[in-house]
Parts: sequence; C-alpha cells; structure tokens
Amino acid sequence: MGIKKTRSIAIIDLWIFILIIFQQSMAKLKCNDYGFECDFIAEGEMEEVIENFRKHTDEEHGIDYSKEAIMQFLLRKQGL
Repeated sequence: MGIKKTRSIAIIDLWIFILIIFQQSMAKLKCNDYGFECDFIAEGEMEEVIENFRKHTDEEHGIDYSKEAIMQFLLRKQGL
C-alpha cells in the first residue's frame, strides 16, 4: 500500500471518528458568526445543523458550503 493511499485512509478514519463523536452531541451555528448580516441560527443534532446551515447559506447567500467545510466550522467552535 502506498503512502498516499495510507494517508487517505487515515484521513477518512479521522473524519468517521469525528462524525461519530459529534453526531451524538448538539450543535449550533449562527450565520452572523461567519460574516453575514443575518439572524439565521441552525441548532440541534449535528447532521441536522450541517444540512440546515448548508441549505440556508446556499438559498439565502448563494454559497454552497460542503459538509466538510461546515464540519470545520463546528470543530473550530469546539476548539478542536
């Protein structure tokens, strides 16, 4: 197995671990925390917050964030 393939597997394993931990917790994202003059707040279970925030930013602000980008927002809020 090559180094690149091994590294890719390790990254995928890390994302799976992070998702398992955060799926069991509550999350909250406020649109105005990310530079928008907007009062939208997505709050609830991790997967629900990710989907609601993605849908809102796409429909209201024309920005289509990936699930990975939203996960980064949540990780940074948690200080991880």
